Amino acid sequence: MSRLAHFALFFSAAVHLFLLSIICPVSSSRIYETNDAVVIETVDNSRTSYFRNPAPIPMMYSINPFVNGPYYQQQQPILSSWPYPVYKSSEDIAGPTSRQPNIACGVGPSSPPEKNIPTVSIVGGSEATPNSWPFVVGLRKYGAENVFCGGSLISPTRILTAAHCVNKLSVFETTALTVSLGMHTQGHLENTRNDAQQTRKVTRVVYHRDYNDKTKFFDIAILSIDPPVAYSKDISPICLPPANPAADQFVGKDAAVMGWGTLSSGGDQPNELQQVTVKVISNEECNVEYEGAIRNQQFCAKADGKDSCQGDSGGPIVVQNSAGSPWTQAGVVSWGRGCANPNFSGVYASVAFFRNWINTYMNN
Repeated sequence: MSRLAHFALFFSAAVHLFLLSIICPVSSSRIYETNDAVVIETVDNSRTSYFRNPAPIPMMYSINPFVNGPYYQQQQPILSSWPYPVYKSSEDIAGPTSRQPNIACGVGPSSPPEKNIPTVSIVGGSEATPNSWPFVVGLRKYGAENVFCGGSLISPTRILTAAHCVNKLSVFETTALTVSLGMHTQGHLENTRNDAQQTRKVTRVVYHRDYNDKTKFFDIAILSIDPPVAYSKDISPICLPPANPAADQFVGKDAAVMGWGTLSSGGDQPNELQQVTVKVISNEECNVEYEGAIRNQQFCAKADGKDSCQGDSGGPIVVQNSAGSPWTQAGVVSWGRGCANPNFSGVYASVAFFRNWINTYMNN
């Protein structure tokens, strides 16, 4: 489960977007690389220019090492070093401007969703209470009614998501990418509409390139949005953990995952935001399932009949220190084999591992 939809849907969307790009005004882009990232910046030229040929962004990617086996294609870089100094502070990200209301990060339900709710959703979860997870966002492509990936709000101008949600987008798709915030109903079904309270244009995409092998990338990305988001009781940021490259930081914790992804592997997307509770397991245990493929920049979580799925990619998996405490984003929905497969856990990119990288491209 890279958690994206299947190829046929993307091919159809790509053809549609190509035709639209011939006649629709969009923005121009500037693409460059740093030692550990690919950066795509958009400039709004919609009133003066037209995009004629949506060429693919010139960037390399890798796939799951089990590409010839029954695994979804997804990056699986090999870690060889920790390139950043470890922060000693546990500073969390909250509203950075004096104009924002005094809303703390990590607002959400007092405890994880009930594990025994029988309603099938996300996979094996339940429909969330509207706006109970105020940091969750949905990513949309131009003209699309459905969310294709999730994300989390980490500041008034930054969204955290998965690299595999954005690294293969064409220039056209990147410049037309939008973020829906404060949304419960995505509005892709007949006679429905999305109820997003705020929608923002993506002005910059940064995804983490492997600093040792430039043909690979780590599954973490930051989107810049404009104009800045106004925090409210329904839209507020998630807390982030302090930087820590160690594995197994959240082992044994119940973790909540939420998104608008499919209800089963290859199935249909729900209209309303879904939630599910899974338990974080050790990398050692997960490596038994995945034959040693799990590294310190990742962790795994599972529960019987419950999982994230296609379309949940990029969304947050969050934990609490104790009941009623603020929620902290432990990881980003990344990949796995199938959805709720009893023999394979869901794999998540570790936010603590990438926290210094996140800070760098949040503040730059």
